[in-house]
Amino acid sequence: MLDIVITHYEEPWSVCKALFETLDAQRGVDWDKIRVTVIHDGSWTFDELLSGWAFQVRQLVIPHGGISAARNAGIRNAQEPWIMFCDCDDCFSNVFALEDILNVLEDPETERRYDMLWTKVWAEEEKDGRHSVYQIQDQKIMVFIHGKVYRREFLIGQGIWFDEELDFNEDSLFNAMIMTRVPNTRIGAVTTYAPAYVWTKRENSVTTGDGAADRSALGQFRRNMKVAEQYRRFRPDGYPGMVTRVIYDTFYMVHTRKYSPSCKQEILDGFLPWVKDKLDLFCQVKEDELFRIRMISRSELTEPDEEICDEPGNVRAWAEWELAK
Repeated sequence: MLDIVITHYEEPWSVCKALFETLDAQRGVDWDKIRVTVIHDGSWTFDELLSGWAFQVRQLVIPHGGISAARNAGIRNAQEPWIMFCDCDDCFSNVFALEDILNVLEDPETERRYDMLWTKVWAEEEKDGRHSVYQIQDQKIMVFIHGKVYRREFLIGQGIWFDEELDFNEDSLFNAMIMTRVPNTRIGAVTTYAPAYVWTKRENSVTTGDGAADRSALGQFRRNMKVAEQYRRFRPDGYPGMVTRVIYDTFYMVHTRKYSPSCKQEILDGFLPWVKDKLDLFCQVKEDELFRIRMISRSELTEPDEEICDEPGNVRAWAEWELAK
């Protein structure tokens, strides 16, 4: 019924064991319906540490290629109708999380009606010595793969894979590729009493260590270019909105103190040739959609060096000014 694919790079067992412990604690689960596979991205295996659990664990070592390569290996080696991706430092939030998910997957109508299902997700973060837990906002839930299940036949049939050129925002690109291929009615929610999954954001991880802010911004920008191309090809009605999102994201990126001057210049160097013949598509969206685009961009990227006016006319004037330089 469900393949659970866990990706592992160099994280020690002390970081990873919570995921296996919370898997082992699941109640009401028939483990014959679940395959658990650990994809080791060029790293060591856990071996004896993976014995004695309620479930059988398979391990696959691949040459180091990054998180996207590891997840793609998981798709290729999966056998069940549905697949779920877990980072090895995450965990399930309660003992009935998998039962809630499986109850939906076992409904005969689910495979006919849906290609992706999502659950609510907690984020657990260590930052500057402080620990916090909060729920991912619904408007951001599609940015992440955490807490989601995907119909494997759909992914393979549509040629949807993780982009191995990206080491940031590869999951949001993956979800965007799905959303350009299917109507929203084929993306459903698993209703649970509480968020089923806990996404852990550790200090000094690949996504939070030194230089992570610049790498994240560049990854976000490159992801945007690829998502825009997906919309142009498969959802042309949504293409003006994606162009607008790219322009707003870039505007905020170059007007923030978060990123280095060299990072901002690299973004501009890629942005200006891209936007040159697309500026007329900017803001060709309904007012409520424009508001949503601006709010998502602001919430993700804004730490302005000074007060900036992000009204559409000002943003367009900024783009035109950059192009004229």
